[in-house]
Amino acid sequence: MDLGEKSKNASLVSLNSMTRLASFTWVVFICMGNLSCSADDDQFVAPGATPKDNGVYVLDTTEIHGFCDFVLESNTDLCWNQNVNAYQNCHYNLLFTRYGNGWTGGDATYSTPLPDGRVVWMFGDTFLGTVKSDRSRSGAPFIRNSFMIQEGDEMVTIHGVEDGDPAALLKPANPEQWYWPLDATVFGNEFQMMLARMGNVGEPGMWSFAYMGFDLAVFSLPDMKLQTLETKFENPEISYGACLMEDDDYTYIYGISQSGFQKFSHVARVPEGNLNGDWTYFNGTSWQDRPSKHIIARDVIDQYAVFKEANKYYLVTQESFLGARIFIRSADSPLGPWTNRKIIYCTPETGGNIITYNAFVHPQLSDVNGLTISYNINSLDFADILSNADYYRPRFLRIENWQ
Repeated sequence: MDLGEKSKNASLVSLNSMTRLASFTWVVFICMGNLSCSADDDQFVAPGATPKDNGVYVLDTTEIHGFCDFVLESNTDLCWNQNVNAYQNCHYNLLFTRYGNGWTGGDATYSTPLPDGRVVWMFGDTFLGTVKSDRSRSGAPFIRNSFMIQEGDEMVTIHGVEDGDPAALLKPANPEQWYWPLDATVFGNEFQMMLARMGNVGEPGMWSFAYMGFDLAVFSLPDMKLQTLETKFENPEISYGACLMEDDDYTYIYGISQSGFQKFSHVARVPEGNLNGDWTYFNGTSWQDRPSKHIIARDVIDQYAVFKEANKYYLVTQESFLGARIFIRSADSPLGPWTNRKIIYCTPETGGNIITYNAFVHPQLSDVNGLTISYNINSLDFADILSNADYYRPRFLRIENWQ
């Protein structure tokens, strides 16, 4: 499905009828009381429950042109292609600037539209609890994964609970392992989601983790109740699920492998979009029934995006080694070859202890005129994340003239 179809069929979430991304008419919203939300802290929802988000967002008509304009980013150092226009997506940046009532920070930032117009946002390591008006947090619950389900501008956090305390929404059988989310799709009345099963490898430092396996979670729709959770790959060489792309009769499942410091893209597919169907793997000339080491693209990172627009395919990935540059490439086939690489943005936060990573395209929030892209902000110093919640969250952009 291309961007034009997705933008018609999915709900382009807006503040109200005056907010239109395509025409660039914006309004400001703030949370009641010092930019905070009037809500109980740590609200969570077990899968299948449907409480409402108590956060109240209101229009501030006095600041329409001062607080929430889509600001055109300066490219004075010519870091990205001069024909590309990059805007801060103030609407989604504000939606994800949260002070309580569930999710207040996370990474990965995958999204999947549901048939009823809602959007499921999937996160890895997640902060809950309360963020103070100065954007600091203390004593905040921290869990390995969570969802937020968006309906209009209402966000409901979904996570698990153990002994009365917040816990990850999804957990492997092995208590020494944990799940981080990968991409997801809808098949019939099922929400199907790939998961990276992670584990500690016993090395010193903050990077002592690795892929242990890749599992598939299936939720029923529309109630989002977990139905099955099963292993697809154990100790894999290729991590399938970094990105999914629905296209005609197949859903393509993109993954990565790594050699030294370089990462490579591989692809599998399933017919009719069913991740529980028969997977086949592209070997360079044909499709086979076992994983193939054939590389379709180089210089990708663990999370990248592939999408289709006007019978052409595009791959968006951030620079490796936690670099600031975001690249786009194009191809005539979902298998590549990927050419015409250009830089469409450089993240201004990158530097010192602050890192950015895993830029991702959200097709249901994009259209033929502009892409909605998120990237994640983090810090190599955990104290930064506690002193400023904006050091651990997604940031959103609208990229125009990207083709």
